[in-house]
Amino acid sequence: MLILPLHKPLTRETFPMVTAALIVLNLLVFMLFQSGDDRARERALDHYQQHQLNQIEFPAYLDWLPEDRRQQLDQQLGQAEPARSIRLFSQLQADGDFQQALAADQVITREHPDYARWKRDRGEFDRQWSAAFTEQWFMRYGEIAPARMFAAMFLHGDWGHLIGNMLFLALLGLLVEGALGPALFISLYLLGGLGGQVFSLYWRWGEVGGLLGASGAIAALMGAFCVLWGMRRVRFFYWLVVIFDYVRAPALWLLLPWLGWELASMVLNPDAGIGFDAHAGGMMAGALLAVGVRRMGWEKREFMDEDERGETDLRLREQAAAAMGALNFGLALTLYDQLAAAHPEEAEIQVARYRAAKYQQPPAQIDRAASAVLALRGPDAVTTQQLHVWNDYMEAKAQRPSVSASALFNFLERLIDGGRLEPAERLLQALARMPTRPARLPQLALALVRQLPAQAPSRAHWLTWLQTQKVDPAAAEKARLISELAAASG
Repeated sequence: MLILPLHKPLTRETFPMVTAALIVLNLLVFMLFQSGDDRARERALDHYQQHQLNQIEFPAYLDWLPEDRRQQLDQQLGQAEPARSIRLFSQLQADGDFQQALAADQVITREHPDYARWKRDRGEFDRQWSAAFTEQWFMRYGEIAPARMFAAMFLHGDWGHLIGNMLFLALLGLLVEGALGPALFISLYLLGGLGGQVFSLYWRWGEVGGLLGASGAIAALMGAFCVLWGMRRVRFFYWLVVIFDYVRAPALWLLLPWLGWELASMVLNPDAGIGFDAHAGGMMAGALLAVGVRRMGWEKREFMDEDERGETDLRLREQAAAAMGALNFGLALTLYDQLAAAHPEEAEIQVARYRAAKYQQPPAQIDRAASAVLALRGPDAVTTQQLHVWNDYMEAKAQRPSVSASALFNFLERLIDGGRLEPAERLLQALARMPTRPARLPQLALALVRQLPAQAPSRAHWLTWLQTQKVDPAAAEKARLISELAAASG
């Protein structure tokens, strides 16, 4: 069974810095510290075989085991060589109790005829074997060693183990780090991973072997993700035998299949060589830690609610477009009002809102909707939309506009800057005929004059108007100088 949460895209805003640092750290530990382990083990095994330590230690180990464990081990080992010898060596080498007894001369005693040779050769083997970094730091089931438990979270068995864990870490880190912030995230990662180690020790106490890998800490992120996101609907991919799909469901619903799978595998498949117990323990620890975070109100709800807002926004757009199509302009206007409040600078929404206001009978809020369109700023395409709305609005209002002055001035400024001089002149003329001329009008007229060709008839008209207007003496003086320079050059 595979379930992958694929809910948020990776962007500059959502980039999880701590997650990236953890991935780099795991990669560095594997490449820099664990990379020589295979060579160290090979040298030690060559020494073990060449000096025939197996002929002394294999029988001694089988004799040392209690009868029930020896019978169980015989069933696991089988009879085929060299697989039997390899499994037997792995078992005795990972058996902490046996290794302690062996080092204390309680298994091969001084009375053994080959004791001196064995002691010398075994000592050299131990030195070579312990040169492997992993052997020094992986967590053993038979001991409580906090340093090993912590270090084991950054060790991996091979490239496949490492890459698989880092993939899950990247996907979950993106979602959980964003929901917690860097400090809480790293705390939960480490504490949840240690929780997985503790549960693994409890479940396997006294067994031979040990544990390594980041999967317990990653499982803690899985449990935390489910609790933190709760009933928010998230997107995820699932694959069960031959069934797979990309669906949406509440995040909390993922906890049961995730945890159930790990617990069932832990009980039914204990010899799979996979730390299902550490996964289950980490997941439970992460979920409990996330419960505490939620009760304290430390989670970043705005990060998690962003997608729900986007879904609500999309539904509103679809409903508004459907209402327009059904000629239900009142409902469309209500919906576009909500969208415009959330996206005041989005031209498409403001223009659609204007259409809904215009077509409602009688026209409702058409002046406010037209003002919002004319107040927009953006690329030249927005000016084109504003011009279409303005022409339509003037026709609808019988050339008697009632839009806000600030919106008109913004629109006029955009027309002049965009080189749309003919509609700019028409609008300027309309504003100049107003009983009370706004203070900004002379400056906009001056900007228009600078854009008009030198021989344009309207240029002389506006220069004359500027010199006679009384609102802005500075603009009048500039117009006089421009006229004098034009006369002198002519």
